[in-house]
Amino acid sequence: MDEVSKGKQHDGDGEFYARLLRAYFDSTNDAIFVLCNELKFLSCNRRMESWLGIAEDELTRHNCRIPITNLVGNTDTAACFERAARDVLGGESQRFECLLEPDDATPRWVEINMTRVDVEAGDMVIAVARDITERRAQMARILHQSTHDSLTGLPNRTSLQAFLEAQGGEGHTLAVLAIDVPRFRDVNEALGHQLADEVLKTITAGLKDIVRQYRDTRVFRLAGDQFVIVSKDVAARCWKEITESVQHWLITPMEQSGIELTLGSKIGVSLYPSHVSHPGELVRAAEAALHAAKQQATTGVKMYYPELLASGGERLALLNDLRQAIENESLAVHLQPIAPLHGQGLMRLEALARWRHPERGMVSPEHFIALAETNGLILSLTWLVIKSALEQAAPLIRNARIESVSINLSPYCLLDAGFTVKFAEMIARHGIEPSSVMLEITESIAMSERMQKYTVMSLRELGVELSIDDFGTGHSSLSKLRQLPVTELKIDRSFVTNMLNDENDEAIVIATIQLAHSLGLDVVAEGIEDADVLQRLGELGCDYAQGRYLCDALSLDDLQDWLDNKHTPGRVA
Repeated sequence: MDEVSKGKQHDGDGEFYARLLRAYFDSTNDAIFVLCNELKFLSCNRRMESWLGIAEDELTRHNCRIPITNLVGNTDTAACFERAARDVLGGESQRFECLLEPDDATPRWVEINMTRVDVEAGDMVIAVARDITERRAQMARILHQSTHDSLTGLPNRTSLQAFLEAQGGEGHTLAVLAIDVPRFRDVNEALGHQLADEVLKTITAGLKDIVRQYRDTRVFRLAGDQFVIVSKDVAARCWKEITESVQHWLITPMEQSGIELTLGSKIGVSLYPSHVSHPGELVRAAEAALHAAKQQATTGVKMYYPELLASGGERLALLNDLRQAIENESLAVHLQPIAPLHGQGLMRLEALARWRHPERGMVSPEHFIALAETNGLILSLTWLVIKSALEQAAPLIRNARIESVSINLSPYCLLDAGFTVKFAEMIARHGIEPSSVMLEITESIAMSERMQKYTVMSLRELGVELSIDDFGTGHSSLSKLRQLPVTELKIDRSFVTNMLNDENDEAIVIATIQLAHSLGLDVVAEGIEDADVLQRLGELGCDYAQGRYLCDALSLDDLQDWLDNKHTPGRVA
């Protein structure tokens, strides 16, 4: 074969292999493209043409070539290409993922591998891109399933903890509400899982409606009937308002499959940085507070305090110390004045327990009373308070220095069928009338037909006065309130303290005063801390005032000095 023939055969073989290589180039499922050092196209396969919606001839036309960064349709992706190409041309191969959003083609996520090739004409970048849109979608579904509850669609505990861990930072505040629906188990057992699931969806819808009203607030489902609401910064300061909304929603009867259900709630609250040093500790703290709320018959909301997370040994030691203090009668009972606002009677007193621990110092009544209620010491603690209160107040009552003394009662006392008889004996022993003693019971106890069946009615028949304490936090039924054997409503301090700065709080105070007077009941406002609030309460017709502005709880000696030197508040209106 002569040289000319050999040349023609060689040219034919070269063309064949070039066509074969191009066929492979165009048939692969991956997009392959070659860029110059200015990121303009030198070549690309059909897959890349379809991804960009532009033919190779147009992409590579001389003097009309456009950098790929102008075609990807996404500024972040363009920046990725620029960084990767710079590193590749510097000698380092690159792999990255990005989103292609060209004007004339379908958006897709791609995984790109880039390599530099040195040729006589200069450096080139060869890239191979693989469509990973479906893979990312599948991973997103798996991630969503692992971080969200399948029934309600709410983020779960994993998502909650990740969110809180990311919230640390200077100046941030957080509030966590751990919510339990105590009657849901009864619904589950009575109606079955299918209807119970529908109830959970209804609960979820209500909670989502509540959090939607507050910026930077979201709801999570942890397990079963337990939910968590997290509020951040400005919304975190509204935790009381959010709590009240949740209580109101869950106490409101809901209809499910023709059945009316009233579920109720127990709520534990923890705050950052007030209660914990790191946001990641908030859930544990809120759940500890929730557990304490669930242990008490009448407490709907419990705020976290450090003893709730104390070790078993520490808690047992504190419990033993409390038991010893009760047995030795070493707990003090101080007396706080309740002043008439319109000159309609003598000063009254409320008996308040105080515990100065020899090592821990003053222990908050909220803490040790909760400890007593959850460990069977509340009856003995209450009798100690009653005994001391009557011993201190009875001489003042007999000498007409005060009108009466108020004592708080736990629901456990009211379930004791012999309570009224023993209490009557103690009153008689001190030579005072039963009407000079006011027993304060919480709103939820007063509403309970079970409590009325046992002791409430018998105490009223004895002649003891009854007051509903913390009124406004238990969502009373007005029809039931009208029938209760009480003579007084005590407005919860949470509404009184900030009433001049919060229109909603003042509206509740006004409504309570008007409601009480329409039912022939007196009204006491507690938590008064300044003269302006006292003045406003007088203008609104409130009957009695109590709080630190008037006088803190005092020992008997200090109280007698105060009574000797006091200036009884006059008519304020």
